Amino acid sequence: MNSFWNKNFDLFTARFPALQKQLSEISDISREKEPESPYWQVLQSKSGGLTVKEKGIFLHSAYAPQKEAENTVRNAKKENTDCAVFFSMGLGYAPLEWAKKYPEDTIILVEPELSRFFAALKFTDFFPLFQHKKLILLLNAAPKDVITLTEHSAKLSRTAILENKAQTRHAEDYFSALHALFERNIQKEKINSATLERFSKLWLRNSCKNLNFLEKLDGINVYKDACPKGLPFLLISAGPGLTEILPHLKELKERCITVAVDTALRACLKVQIEPDFIVLTDPQYYAYRHIAGLKSQTSVLITESAVCPPVFRFKCRKTVLCSSLFPLGQYFEKKLGEKGTLGTGGSVSTTAWDFCRLAGAEEIFCTGLDLAYPKKQGHIRGSFFEEAAHAKSTRLDSAEKKLSSALFAANPEKALDYEKKEVVTDSKMKMFAWWFESQTQKYPEISCFSLSRSSLAVPGFKTADVHSLLNRPKSQKLRKAFFEAEQKNAKTQDIQNLLSQNYNSALSELKEGLENLFILSKNAISICENLLSDKPPQSEKIQTALKQLEQIDLRLRNSQFTQIVSLVFPTESQLDRVFSSCSLPQEPQKQVFARSKAVYQELAKSITQYQKYLPPLP
Repeated sequence: MNSFWNKNFDLFTARFPALQKQLSEISDISREKEPESPYWQVLQSKSGGLTVKEKGIFLHSAYAPQKEAENTVRNAKKENTDCAVFFSMGLGYAPLEWAKKYPEDTIILVEPELSRFFAALKFTDFFPLFQHKKLILLLNAAPKDVITLTEHSAKLSRTAILENKAQTRHAEDYFSALHALFERNIQKEKINSATLERFSKLWLRNSCKNLNFLEKLDGINVYKDACPKGLPFLLISAGPGLTEILPHLKELKERCITVAVDTALRACLKVQIEPDFIVLTDPQYYAYRHIAGLKSQTSVLITESAVCPPVFRFKCRKTVLCSSLFPLGQYFEKKLGEKGTLGTGGSVSTTAWDFCRLAGAEEIFCTGLDLAYPKKQGHIRGSFFEEAAHAKSTRLDSAEKKLSSALFAANPEKALDYEKKEVVTDSKMKMFAWWFESQTQKYPEISCFSLSRSSLAVPGFKTADVHSLLNRPKSQKLRKAFFEAEQKNAKTQDIQNLLSQNYNSALSELKEGLENLFILSKNAISICENLLSDKPPQSEKIQTALKQLEQIDLRLRNSQFTQIVSLVFPTESQLDRVFSSCSLPQEPQKQVFARSKAVYQELAKSITQYQKYLPPLP
């Protein structure tokens, strides 16, 4: 029965020599020593193949395990699937079937217990799997590493997750955590795709209008690691918990560097406190509304080049940029120097936290970071959200009704606060909490504290009483030392002149590159149209057209400007809608060219949008 072992072990060693060497250091499995599998009862199925039982439960069909694997793979494989992730595998029938049927797909095997993976090598011929050119083994890997490597291999929307509960019972907690991570990241990917569809044109317009600020303004890198030892940061978010801290904000500012999100600024100014930093990175107009009509002349505004243009007219001491999230800004930063990258967890509070980290904070105290609805409130009293609800309220549609509708529209869920008491939250806020949790694991040297015990509990965060912070000595000297980093990193006039020259050169190069892309796309459209006009197209003409399009595609892929245009190029779902609206010809060969023509037309439209909004050359 175990004659497969030597062959499979040799195949594994030849395919994954580094992994085999690494595993040999933490296990006693070798070619000469087969792994034990006392947890399995290996039996012969009704169809003649092997099946296996564990604790009385079959991991595969008792009748036809290979047939079961064929059905599993057939049901999991969709038209756009190009990656399969297997949560454990029993004797390996399903991944072997996938390898045989779909040699171009990526296959990822996840198994936290090494002995179970190697036990399967005793009973099944793994030759088709180890010969599969896109096989990834994640043995004894942390769940967060599994999700990271999977996302690097394929889009989650194009990934099939195959999990057989009988096969994962031996590590139920591990696979439950992994399942939750996949669900969360799949949801995040869907949100990102929907956001791109909805706002890409807005991001393009804003980025083009604000382009010259990339040349003029400093980046947040001027504060990188500037925090002296012993100086804490206070992150000010706009949750209801901020109410308790506002009376102490003046004294806290004397002991901390204060970083407020845009939604919290109004509340800070009402108690006559201007934060040291204000963070606003959301490109939407409503984000600008949080600071519209306000001024904070001793504050530094941290923003992004794609924000609503009036943001740059906000009256403050200084405006600095973080690195752009969008390809146009990234292109110019390569020419002018990076501003400083901040993490994006979907909330301005996550961006603000990451600025504290970049600045070198060893302690980050958080207020208003409730990530929940304590007392059924989503934001602090007097915030823009609440004021807007009051401004639009009527007798039949009151502010209370609007605010409660917002709560229930968020699909509320129950969770626990720092005192293990029940609190109402939602899936979106849980995603933010997971981001903060992941950062505490990534940066264990940073101590994070919540000043509110009624906030959603974030693993890795501790709680702190505001008075323990107020009892610390004032930090005027440390604060002064921190802000001296601005002067140390200030640009000279010569550097500014060089940046202006580089900006003009980059803009000229961009315009020329986009024009070349436009010409290529028009040429490709013409090739497709000529082929489609033939009735029927000759085989020789088809081959010539395909070669011409292949050459154009190669030039498009190799152009640095294609990535820039991708911002407003249709997403997969948008392209599907474009194809469905086309009247495709009946002939299969012509359908290929009709679809290609539609893609090149969308590319030409995307380029035209850039050409429309880019500023003129000086």
